[in-house]
Amino acid sequence: MSTGEDISYDALLDKIKKLELEKQKLEQENKSQHQMIIGLERKMVKLDEITQQRDWLLDTLTKKISDLSRFQTDLFRAERFSTIGEMSARLAHDMRNPLAIIKNTIEVVKLKHSSKIPNDLMGMFSAIDQASSRMVFQLDEVLNFVRTSPLECDEYSLSEILDSSINKIVVPDLIQINRPQNDVRLFCDMEKIEAVFTNLLMNAIQAMENSGQITVRFSQNDNVVTFEVEDSGPGIQENILDKIFEPLFTTKSYGTGLGLPTVKTIIQQHSGTIEVKNTPTVFSIFIPKTLEF
Repeated sequence: MSTGEDISYDALLDKIKKLELEKQKLEQENKSQHQMIIGLERKMVKLDEITQQRDWLLDTLTKKISDLSRFQTDLFRAERFSTIGEMSARLAHDMRNPLAIIKNTIEVVKLKHSSKIPNDLMGMFSAIDQASSRMVFQLDEVLNFVRTSPLECDEYSLSEILDSSINKIVVPDLIQINRPQNDVRLFCDMEKIEAVFTNLLMNAIQAMENSGQITVRFSQNDNVVTFEVEDSGPGIQENILDKIFEPLFTTKSYGTGLGLPTVKTIIQQHSGTIEVKNTPTVFSIFIPKTLEF
């Protein structure tokens, strides 16, 4: 017999069923929450991917804007340099002829009347000659830089080109140029390579302040001709070493800033390369024996 506190069999079954239903309901809710969490995690992953894509697009857009701005700046500079170049070429050409007349006239006067010219006047003539030579050299730098002419190549002696270059510049008494003992032959545009030597030698003379030694070396292998110009000057400041081939960059009060850019352009025309190193300052030029235009 059951007491009043006893639970009937049917009531127990009913409670078990209710508990089972509640368990199933909780499991269903847990499953739904689990699926919701998985869905949220997937959405977070997707959101992270979208964020990364957005950041990449923003970076790309920023770079594109920067490149466009740089391109517009370069285009403006190119147009400006083109205009300046045309004007400079005209001025340089028009000024070069009167300067040549001045130089030649002084030379004729010195030759014909050297015995009658007082020493102080001869010194003035020398000063005029040096000043006009410097102006002619600077005008030649401008013309060489702005003129883009095709190469006229043949095989030449590099020693003969060097000698011709030295004869075209004023070498101070305290400057010693050590020529190479050997010679190499190079397929090149003689006038342009002569301009290379002239610019490098003048650059070295100015760097040494008209006193010191310049050493020129030639070498070659099966494929490349190498020539170097070394000076005993103080060297190039490290903070400007990467700027020396930029047009119009100069540390000299009387320089054009076109000498070394002209050298680099000529070497590139010959499919070559130019390098510079410090302590001591050495310009090394490498030109292939077989040019590819």
